[in-house]
Amino acid sequence: MKRILHWFRRDLRLCDNTALSASCRDGDTVFPIFVLDPKLLESTDIGAPRVAFLLDALASLRRSLEERGLPLLILHGEPRSVVPAIANDLEADAVFTNRDYSPYGRRRDAGVQAALGELGIGWRDFADLVLVEPWECVKDDGSPYTVFTPYARRWRQVAKSPPLRRPSMKPTTLPRQFRSVASSLPTLSSLGFSLHARIIAGGEPQAARRLRRFVSSRLARYRSDRNTPSLTGTSGISADLKYGTLSSRQIYATVARFVGEEHVDLDPSRSHLGMNREEKHRLQEAGAFVTELCWRDFYHSVLFHFPRVLRGPFRRQYEHMIWPEKRPEIIEAWTEGRTGFPIVDAGMRQLNETGWMHNRLRMITASFLSKILLVDWRIGERAFMQRLVDGDPAANNGGWQWSASTGTDATPYFRIFNPLLQSKKFDPEGKYIRRWVPELADVEAPLIHEPARDPSTLARTGYPPPCVDYQKRRAAALDLLRGVSRTNIAK
Repeated sequence: MKRILHWFRRDLRLCDNTALSASCRDGDTVFPIFVLDPKLLESTDIGAPRVAFLLDALASLRRSLEERGLPLLILHGEPRSVVPAIANDLEADAVFTNRDYSPYGRRRDAGVQAALGELGIGWRDFADLVLVEPWECVKDDGSPYTVFTPYARRWRQVAKSPPLRRPSMKPTTLPRQFRSVASSLPTLSSLGFSLHARIIAGGEPQAARRLRRFVSSRLARYRSDRNTPSLTGTSGISADLKYGTLSSRQIYATVARFVGEEHVDLDPSRSHLGMNREEKHRLQEAGAFVTELCWRDFYHSVLFHFPRVLRGPFRRQYEHMIWPEKRPEIIEAWTEGRTGFPIVDAGMRQLNETGWMHNRLRMITASFLSKILLVDWRIGERAFMQRLVDGDPAANNGGWQWSASTGTDATPYFRIFNPLLQSKKFDPEGKYIRRWVPELADVEAPLIHEPARDPSTLARTGYPPPCVDYQKRRAAALDLLRGVSRTNIAK
């Protein structure tokens, strides 16, 4: 009788879970486990929103498993010790899990696999986290892509696996000594966290509802509405992708049904012959969301092939660059949403209050910190990870390096988001600003975008003046970045 330990990590669901399906197929007895890793929980990048969402998702997963007669063992400790020990105690023949492409995850898994091998216990890992694995989308010579556009062209040609059905599960009886472990789930406070943001609830049923709402009410206008922060135009499932309460295959297949199986991998930014008007509309609107799934895979690929990006810039000429602004009060003004630039402050307050920020605002606030305030982008990268419910090392690092022009992006240093122009373009009536910067609620456009033009408005509302002179800082940023970008250092 084959006994398999299924190790849940970023796959907190029963539907379309590659390793779980394999466990249930190959094993006569399956023991599901989750390990609360102190290396991750004590990281300076961790924050209460992500941990709270994780605990929600674990509670939901535990209920789903218990309904099928499988207790979830929730363990706490260093995986290299905990996983082999529990596998040995339960007399497991093998540990099955889904692959992790992060530098820490790969080191951790190599250590666990080696320790299991010493005990004569097998190890199998599976493709689950991304649509296309990092080594499946490379150049003809086998080297990784470092620019998104050619990566996306090849990515669209790679076949995507269809979702798997929820596996049939046989009830499992735990030995008596493990039953108390299976019934215990820590609280947020017991792990040392205090949540102040109003975050969404985690769990597979909640994730499925969010996906249905997105497809039924927003996917048909995704490209048109996604950059307007006052609208509910984005998917709202980024945290579900982060923790795997939805799989990327489920999402891709759902979008493919909407766009058409024969069209889903076409580039939505180009025209294609033989399509009628409705087909073109669906591809242009929903195809833009497929491109976002491609970006997600791209950043996982970059992190896999270039793990050093978590420690420093992808472009080596920026490694020794000194970001000049170090004053704590300036960094705090950005972090707390008190810069005096309304669109920037609205984005940061949304992040602080909800654990989430609209993607357009992520670009605006990141560009502002690195290229106007001239603060080291790594400070912002960490601040986002501490506050985001969907904080993912690959995507967050990729986005920050894109904004700071230190990353893989082909656009050079002189792309600087002007917060005033961004505000007027994407929030012309100031609806988003009014929601998140309530002291400006009764200020009419266009003054709401730059209230400092009228000192009496600042005096009346209590809104702060700009923390820096935008034009002077922009010029300083261009001088600084121009010199560094011309340094000829190979990647």
